[in-house]
Amino acid sequence: MEQKKIKYCDVMALKFKTEVSPDSVYFDEFGYEYEIITKQLTKTIYIDWAKETQLAEMVRGCKKQKDVLNKMPIKDLDHLKQMINFFTKKKEEELIEENGTKFYGCA
Repeated sequence: MEQKKIKYCDVMALKFKTEVSPDSVYFDEFGYEYEIITKQLTKTIYIDWAKETQLAEMVRGCKKQKDVLNKMPIKDLDHLKQMINFFTKKKEEELIEENGTKFYGCA
């Protein structure tokens, strides 16, 4: 599966959280601070978006040991919205629009 880049503004519109992790070596190379950009979907599943590549992946971890158990690449923006809706309980009016129609997710 070929992944497509997802724009920063689209990720932020989906309420991803940004955590700045200061790293002088990273800053010297890229000119900006290293940021971890994620959206928590469940206690053990989150989506990670890499600023450098603009690609996203869903990560499933172990709650107790915080180990990564599995990863799944996110294909594109529509796939990202589908995964968020699938794992998030939302009222009908809060659902993310999918091609002009409401997408009903699962909890």
